[in-house]
Amino acid sequence: MKNPYIDQAAELAPLIERVHGEHHPELTRVRELTEAIASTDDGSELTELFAELRTVTSDYTLPADACEAYTGAYENLKAADEALSA
Repeated sequence: MKNPYIDQAAELAPLIERVHGEHHPELTRVRELTEAIASTDDGSELTELFAELRTVTSDYTLPADACEAYTGAYENLKAADEALSA
């Protein structure tokens, strides 16, 4: 999926997984889903991937210890999700 929101999230996902993954193990799945979204153009697959991403992230809810990169990743993922749904 060529989307600037996804491109930015795909850059941030490995970083936040490395920094916060010990306390937020769901970030491994967030990274995997973000990579899958970035590499597909199939509409029905994107719909499924974003549905799982919303579940894993509790609708992109940030934890109290979220840093700027964590916030940026979730904001970009949410924006991409909303753009797909529009």
